[in-house]
Amino acid sequence: MVGGLVGASYQYGDSNVVNSYATGSIKNSGNAQFQSYVGGLMGENFKGSVNTSYSAGSVSAKKNTRLGGFFGTNKDSAASSYWDTTTSGTNQGSGDGNETGITGLTTEQLQSGLPDGFDPKVWAENPNINGGLPYLLHNPPLK
Repeated sequence: MVGGLVGASYQYGDSNVVNSYATGSIKNSGNAQFQSYVGGLMGENFKGSVNTSYSAGSVSAKKNTRLGGFFGTNKDSAASSYWDTTTSGTNQGSGDGNETGITGLTTEQLQSGLPDGFDPKVWAENPNINGGLPYLLHNPPLK
C-alpha cells in the first residue's frame, strides 16, 4: 500500500483524515505477487473518512495494482476531496473506480480558487506559494 500521505489506514476506532494534501510523486516499482494499492493521497483506506483533502502528484505502478489519483482503494467515505488529473496521469480517482466524494480537477482548476468545501479560514491560495495550489494557513510551505 503506497500513498502520498498514508499507505494504509486500518484503524478500529474513529480515524479521519481532514484538511490534508500530498503533492509528491508516488511510484510502486515492485512486481507485486499480490494485489497492491497506490493512490495520490492514500494507498488503502479501510476505515475512516477523508474530507477536504487533495492530491497533486503523479501516480504510477507496475502490474497487479489498483491505482487511483486519490485512493488506491477505499472502503469508507470521502467528501469535498480532489485529485489533480493533469499531474496524476489518471482520470480515475480510486483504483476501485470513481466514487462519490472525490472529484478530479485539472491543475489549472486547482489553482483558480479554493475547491468547493475548502474553508478559507483553513486554506489559502497564492500563485507564489505551493505552485499556486491550495495550502494550509497554519502550516504554509516555503515560498
